[in-house]
Amino acid sequence: LNVSYKGRKACVLKLSMADFNYFEFFKEELKNESALIRINAIKRVTLISSALGATRTINELLPYIVQIVQDEPWCNDEEFLFIMARQYAVLSEYINGRDELLVAPLEHLASQEETVIRDEAIKSLCSVVAKQPSLVPEYVVPTLHRLATKADFFSARVSACALFPTVYKYANEDQKPGIRKAYTMLCADDTPMVRRAAAHRMREFVACLAKQDLLADIIHVYKQLSKEDAQDVIRVASVHTSLVVARMFTAEENRQHTVSVIQSAAHDRSWRVRLTVAKNFAQLFEALTTDVDMMPAFVHLLKDSEQEVRKEAVRVIETCLNLPNGLTNKQLQDFILPQFQTLGLDSAQPVRAALAQVLGPVAKRLGRDITQRQLLSLIADLMKDEFYDVRLNVVSHAGLICEVLGVDGLVHSLLPTIQDLVTDNHWHIRQSVVEQVPKLAKLFGVEMFQSKLESLFLSSLRDSVHSVRQAAVMNLKEIVETFGPQWTVEHLLPKLLDQYSQASGYTTRITTLNLLPQVSGVMTADQVMQFVVPLLIKAAKDTVPNVKFCACRVFMWMLENHSLGSVSIKQVIKPILLELEHDSDIDVQYYAQRAAQLCP
Repeated sequence: LNVSYKGRKACVLKLSMADFNYFEFFKEELKNESALIRINAIKRVTLISSALGATRTINELLPYIVQIVQDEPWCNDEEFLFIMARQYAVLSEYINGRDELLVAPLEHLASQEETVIRDEAIKSLCSVVAKQPSLVPEYVVPTLHRLATKADFFSARVSACALFPTVYKYANEDQKPGIRKAYTMLCADDTPMVRRAAAHRMREFVACLAKQDLLADIIHVYKQLSKEDAQDVIRVASVHTSLVVARMFTAEENRQHTVSVIQSAAHDRSWRVRLTVAKNFAQLFEALTTDVDMMPAFVHLLKDSEQEVRKEAVRVIETCLNLPNGLTNKQLQDFILPQFQTLGLDSAQPVRAALAQVLGPVAKRLGRDITQRQLLSLIADLMKDEFYDVRLNVVSHAGLICEVLGVDGLVHSLLPTIQDLVTDNHWHIRQSVVEQVPKLAKLFGVEMFQSKLESLFLSSLRDSVHSVRQAAVMNLKEIVETFGPQWTVEHLLPKLLDQYSQASGYTTRITTLNLLPQVSGVMTADQVMQFVVPLLIKAAKDTVPNVKFCACRVFMWMLENHSLGSVSIKQVIKPILLELEHDSDIDVQYYAQRAAQLCP
């Protein structure tokens, strides 16, 4: 009886679900007085489509939605219209390829006054086109022309501007001249917002054009917009378009059409336009090739009255150096280096910081002699700058600069300043200096490193900031590899072991333990047992739990990376670890157990 009851219940449920009218339920939800319920309903329209199937979605659901979007109160609900513009693209998956049915509804939404609704409608329409490009000639091109020629309100023409690149890409060849003509009309539209939208999309539209079409129909519009008086955002967009155009043209064509636009932009009265040129100068320089002289315009940017423009112009120097056909030594010396002294004294700290960042790569390109003559005093001054980020940027290239100068040029000029920076008030600078020490060690050799930098480097192991101590630990490995095992065991290791004492503080003791894996990499197993293991045993008996579990972790590293011998491990190391397994601190127990598992 129980089984039959369950069967009858399931049958009733199936019948009730079969009788449920999803479409009517959806209509009721959309007619609800609550805007939230209406919006949530339209967000789930795909569920209704899935339940109805493709045929009913095409014949019933889609016409209903298209109609309500134009009726009260939905036509005045901007949030509802925005969600609807997004949902049309999703509905494309449920109508069996009948995407042409979505073009007209999206055209209606693309004419709305609210910007976000129009943008979402165009985005959905482009999504539909990308899925089915064959729609463009018959359905989307007429839509584009209707939007572009709609005179009652400018918003439709703004939407048309965003549609041009996608439509042109898939239009028939006989339709493309009309599309180019429509675009040029919008570029000359009386409404500033339309001209701005057209200029904003010009670089995407130009990228779709053949060169001959660009020269015939669009190049004069490009030049006209670059001289727009009312809106600097249009002139900014022209700079971005120049980059696309320059890559399409030959050197001679660029001299005729694009160079004058870029040079005018570099001298533009609006700092935003000049800033755009500065930020994109490396790409423009590369696109225009070495046959076009852009250096006078660049020098003007380095001397700009706005600090943001000067900063970006300085920052782009390094990128220009790294280009395949980048700045030459002659261009550096004739145009850029003469500006460095003025920039080094710039009142704006961000400009000096940007200059400090490029000095290393510039010095590497110019070589030792020119660096000593023209940059050395500037580098020394910036290392002493009152702002820490200026000093930090110079120090981050200290190793590179020192490699260029060599030992002789370094000792008398920059080394005293570098030594002072090891104890700078800002920990970022101390850390950056520590990170440069391995390069300096290779350059100096053993004797000079011991006399000039060793004590300062070892003092960074006791720094009050963890990041500085950690940087010293991580960079020590490269130093010991440079100077070899004999120097490490006989000279460095005793000094490191002397730092470990109860009076030194537990952070120093932990730092010393963390050093051991870096140092022992160049040591033999016998040397590890003789010098390192006794310290680890001492640390395992420390009163501070952090020190003890740090000792266990170092034991683990030694057991994994050194063949210490089974007898030594069983007699010396394992008893200590077994004892620590019963420590009162749970972390010590955990690491002791893990280390003990590695013992034979």
